Amino acid sequence: MIMNRIPIFVLLAITTLHCNLLEDEKDTATPKAIYIIVDGISTDVLQSTPTPNIDAISAMGGFNTAMTGGIADGYSESPTASAIGYNNVLTGTWANKHNVYTNGINAPNYHYYSLFRLIHEQSPELTTALFSSWTDNRTKLIGEGLEKAGGVEIDIIRDGYDLNVEEFPQDSGWVQKVDTRVATEAAEVILTEGPDFSWVYLWYTDDTGHVYGEDERHRASITYADSLVGLIYDAVLQRQEQHNEDWFVAVTTDHGRSLPNGFGHGGQSEREREVWFAVQATNLNTHFDSAHLKHVDLYPSVVYQLGLDMPDTQRSELDGIPFIGPVLTSHLSTRESEQENVQLIEWEYYGMRDNVMGTLSYSISDEFSRGGKDEYVFIAEINLSNEQYEWNVPDSLALIGFEFQDKNWIKLLLETPENSSNIWLGLTP
Repeated sequence: MIMNRIPIFVLLAITTLHCNLLEDEKDTATPKAIYIIVDGISTDVLQSTPTPNIDAISAMGGFNTAMTGGIADGYSESPTASAIGYNNVLTGTWANKHNVYTNGINAPNYHYYSLFRLIHEQSPELTTALFSSWTDNRTKLIGEGLEKAGGVEIDIIRDGYDLNVEEFPQDSGWVQKVDTRVATEAAEVILTEGPDFSWVYLWYTDDTGHVYGEDERHRASITYADSLVGLIYDAVLQRQEQHNEDWFVAVTTDHGRSLPNGFGHGGQSEREREVWFAVQATNLNTHFDSAHLKHVDLYPSVVYQLGLDMPDTQRSELDGIPFIGPVLTSHLSTRESEQENVQLIEWEYYGMRDNVMGTLSYSISDEFSRGGKDEYVFIAEINLSNEQYEWNVPDSLALIGFEFQDKNWIKLLLETPENSSNIWLGLTP
């Protein structure tokens, strides 16, 4: 009744002030980022299995399927296997760059910085944390402490349990016990210390897929993994309530599974290549809801969330597009024109205006992969809303490009006011 006596202009003023205060609070909140990989869960199985915690995260942002395994039948195609998927996310590049093609992780190319190395070099004041059921994620993929990986240091580490056979004898169910330990410690650390960037890796769901296929025991392991995600997410929610923090949370998987029974993976079937993202974020963009979402898009999204200063040389090598914040283009591709020596360079434009300009350039070298720098040659200034450019390729490029898989290549780079994209173009002499 009292509310009815307050003039409407006063109510409007109060409402406006309240909204402004909330916006100011978010603007001053400390950004945090965490991503969780739950191994080997096909999208269709996930969506038909009870996962209330992953659903809760999606409800605070969104859910969409994505692609892994590189460009099908292209230069970046790779097996849909675990370590490759982890490194796609960790470096924002496909295997033709990071050079991890098997779970053996024989010779990773550390010139493509992991998120941990980027933070270590560009924002060392930020706290990083790794909670992992597989120790190789730290020692091989990240290359913690290795000179060739930049001597990267991780502030908080909870792993090594897969090697601790005394505490975790490798009998039936041991992987589940390791996951439980990892998730419990992740939740405790997040609640008490709130690291700025965290990666959590949970293994058990892939283990059950290989042992049982996609039967009810595999589904039960997914629901159990979801409960572990819930432990971690509850800690995040408590941090948000008790501290002025803005948390980006992403849950994903590393690959799908093969038909008909889900025992395997590694191939290039659509089901094995399809992964998914469940994300808590207030600023998901058009790219997140598109049909072009990719595994490698998580990296630049974390970069944006944390406000990291990424060197242009590193940024121009990323194969991912951020799915939060402003973005103008994605899905850069090429195809041959009917005209001789003409390539159609195409992209998808997300902008609202017709006169936003970008630039196209090319490089004939791949010095970056060896620790050097590639020089780019200007092609043209382009109107991004056209979504296509016809490039008359000089004949000489096919003779001087860099060699990969017994073919000559050049790099194409599309730069816009908000983001950049790159792709390799194969040329036949």
